[in-house]
Amino acid sequence: MNKSLVLTTLTAVLATCACISVKTESEIKPIHITMDVNLKVDRELDRAFADESRPQPTGDFAEVKALLDRKAAGITNAALLEARPGATDDDKILVAESNARRLKRFREIAQSSGVGIETVQKRYAKKMQARISAGSGVWYQDDDGSWKQK
Repeated sequence: MNKSLVLTTLTAVLATCACISVKTESEIKPIHITMDVNLKVDRELDRAFADESRPQPTGDFAEVKALLDRKAAGITNAALLEARPGATDDDKILVAESNARRLKRFREIAQSSGVGIETVQKRYAKKMQARISAGSGVWYQDDDGSWKQK
């Protein structure tokens, strides 16, 4: 009788132990990942377009600045140039050449950062808009596609 009582008690104890469950929780922090990627994209954009960011741009960027100052082109919300009414054929050629160079750089940055090219373009468009001096009259396209002058 003692043996069966011990076996029953032992079986009950083992059954109780087998029913214990362990719950683990893990926290995913996508905001930090996004911020890290955005910082990397920003650093690469700053490096790739360093000549354009100078107060007195050099080379091709000097021509682009002159084009923007004459209001013959504007900056799209995808960080490309778009010829404005009144742009000459030479202006349009400069816009096309500049956009080809920009797109090449945007693709390189997107690939090295692991993001889409649209993300890179939108980030650079925001940087460009922030650099436009108030009262300069430079045309830019806002997020909804409307053209405005600063």
